[in-house]
Amino acid sequence: MALVKVLVANLFAGASFQKLEAGKVYEVDDAVAEKWIAAGKAEATKEKGVKLHFEVSPPSAPLTAETITLQAQLDDALLQIQQLQQAAAEKDVAHADALTAETKRADDAVAALAEATKKAK
Repeated sequence: MALVKVLVANLFAGASFQKLEAGKVYEVDDAVAEKWIAAGKAEATKEKGVKLHFEVSPPSAPLTAETITLQAQLDDALLQIQQLQQAAAEKDVAHADALTAETKRADDAVAALAEATKKAK
């Protein structure tokens, strides 16, 4: 561990991005101290400093009845969305089939009209 005095006002450290105060002395890992000193963000010192702790977040709280209810509602909503998407896809296919049939009927009518026009000449 090395003692460093922070020289810049915008230095952050740790998983929680703890802001370090300029002019304050911190005790940090040697590798981190070397990087900060090389970058001109800190200088080595012999003064007593605050040990910089890197925190790890605690495990999440257990599920409550309210969270379980909300999750069930979300699951139901997701299922409903999936069903609606499937129904929309089926309707799209039905509409495409209907359009194809109407297009064929119109093409047949145009062909019949052309045939009738030929016979009339």
